[in-house]
Amino acid sequence: MFDIYRMFVKPEGKWGQRGASMMVSLGDTMAIQAFEHLGLTPSDSAIEIGFGPGIGLQVLANALPEGTVTGIDPSDLMHKLAAERNVKAIGSGRMALFKGTASNLPFDDNSFNGALAMDNMHFWDHPLNALKEVYRVLVPGAKLICSFTPFSGGGRRDWSELFANAGFIDFKISEHEKGFFIIGTVPK
Repeated sequence: MFDIYRMFVKPEGKWGQRGASMMVSLGDTMAIQAFEHLGLTPSDSAIEIGFGPGIGLQVLANALPEGTVTGIDPSDLMHKLAAERNVKAIGSGRMALFKGTASNLPFDDNSFNGALAMDNMHFWDHPLNALKEVYRVLVPGAKLICSFTPFSGGGRRDWSELFANAGFIDFKISEHEKGFFIIGTVPK
């Protein structure tokens, strides 16, 4: 029997290590594809919500050499793994990691040019409130990309109404060989 909560929602212990291994084995391709959907320039700022072992953060840091990358995740284990993976970017001051969730982002309005949430949106406690928080911290015209791989358990439920109620426009689902992306844009 799997302990999904300790593997993926708030990873800890041996279950969290197993979850992290799964994330690492599938995450890089999806992270690269998700980044391409964001349409960012090298000097932009981006946030990853629920960064797990730091794969998406690493992709963002490599693609934004003059920009900044911020991550937020509730798991101590994922903070440790992400910090180890991204020691250079953190050391240079281009990346910062915060403990928390999408429902309460400790950032100013209009702080980021793009946002990623990989394989975790379906675990958010209050998805509408969380989407409103993400919307708040994004600049006009910025995109939120939520990715889902088959192992995550995230389904193709009707997310469009939720995104619309949070204020996002141009909602779409983009298929990928290893999963799919949900994309929402903040109006300009």
